[in-house]
Order: sequence, then structure tokens, then C-alpha cells
Amino acid sequence: MSQGIVSPATAGCAAGRTPRHDLAIRRGDSAAVVLRFRTLSQTGATRILDLSESAVTLDADWPGGGLTRRSTEGGITVDGIAGTVTWQPTPDETMGIPDGRIATYRLVREVAGGERRTLLAGYLVGIGLISEEGDHGDD
Repeated sequence: MSQGIVSPATAGCAAGRTPRHDLAIRRGDSAAVVLRFRTLSQTGATRILDLSESAVTLDADWPGGGLTRRSTEGGITVDGIAGTVTWQPTPDETMGIPDGRIATYRLVREVAGGERRTLLAGYLVGIGLISEEGDHGDD
């Protein structure tokens, strides 16, 4: 699953707003979640957000659980030039996400000097498993 994001990070942060986007995650899957970030130039045109020299942390929370993955520990991958952040979850990680719009997440960027900014936040929407009977489990 590739989730493309246009994130006006510069404008959003200047206005004090964090860009929001919910991520649909099929429980039990290990499909990569690829987030592509863009920003607004001073002329209003969008361009790739340069994530070079950035460390990124994914924090997710839900009742009774949660997870944290850091680019500095190999839990997520950052391609600074392409402006992408990739989370390759394990089946066990996605199984832990509750069904529905319950789990929240925050993707935080830290740059040299220690400045931290939330790139994106929203819900990790857990989508039920496919059962042996063929029921998709998301009714």
C-alpha cells in the first residue's frame, strides 16, 4: 500500500496546524506504507520536501498498546532527496492495531540542532482480517 501525501509543511507549521491524514492498515499484512511529502515554495508552487539530514519517528497509540519506530534504529526508512518516509510493518505489528478508527499516530521529524516538527498525524484505521470463510471481516 502506497499512501501519497501532499503536505504543505511550511504553510501548515507557519499557521500552527499539523497536516492530517488517516492511514488504512489491513491487520495481519506487511505491505509498505510509503508517504511522499511536498511543501509549498514562496511562490505557492509545490516541491519535494527535502528530508536530508532528518531523523523521523513514528509514534502510534491505542488503548492497551502502541508502537514506536525510528529511522535511527531502522524501524522506518527516510529517502531525503525523494521526500519519502517508508514504514514496512510486520504482520505482528499490524495485528496489534485495533479494528476501526481507534489508533492514532504522529510522524515527527528531527533535524540537526534538535528541532522537532510533526510532519503528519491522524488515525491508523485497522481493517479486519480475511477469515477462512471468505468474509472480509470489515463489516
